[in-house]
Amino acid sequence: MEALRDRMTVLMSILFSVIIPLFMALAMTPATFSLVRGPFASDGRVSTLAIYLLIVGLLPSASAVGIASGQFAGEREQGNLQPLLVSPASNAAIFGGKVLGAMIPAMLFAAIAEVAYLGGVVLAFGFGTLHQVPAAMALAMVGLVPGVTLFAATVASLISSRVRTYNAAQQIGSFVLLPLWGGLFFVVNRLMARGVWVLLAAVVALLLVDLILARFAALTWRREEVLAQR
Repeated sequence: MEALRDRMTVLMSILFSVIIPLFMALAMTPATFSLVRGPFASDGRVSTLAIYLLIVGLLPSASAVGIASGQFAGEREQGNLQPLLVSPASNAAIFGGKVLGAMIPAMLFAAIAEVAYLGGVVLAFGFGTLHQVPAAMALAMVGLVPGVTLFAATVASLISSRVRTYNAAQQIGSFVLLPLWGGLFFVVNRLMARGVWVLLAAVVALLLVDLILARFAALTWRREEVLAQR
């Protein structure tokens, strides 16, 4: 709720969820389609349309990392975390709630971004263009957005729960997650070449990794140590 009330955060989210997706859709040309090669169209049209679904969804969802970085360390600096830690809520409930709290605003703007992008594609190329992208591929690309966002938010929350300050959590989180953003699209492009079902299997595997990581983070978090520190 704090993230949604912050004017600058909302303005940046609108930029990433409306303006940039529309621009990306309307600015696509045959030269753009040649940048992404896949097994579904010789000119790369289908592969480009599909991978842009992933890109526009991840642009606003990156804000989840910043929110997650402040969920533990930031609240601890402000003195807002202790009342929650002395409550009967379990570690898993607290940690899971913090991760979901970081994801929900980001996923809201990611959904808007996907709709804006698809609307731009229809305006630029016509409704029939959307039928060129296999439904399974579109589902895989859209499914990667919450999967990657959940992973990033969980890692950022894990780091935030172990450090003292928000700045430290944000800096370490950015350093740790940078290889993820850098290698994500390379891996996705390689998986696309192996087929849609391989890509869907990767989405399911990523979600399982997310759940395991979140569970591990909750089990290894020592809330008593946080309460003992001043």
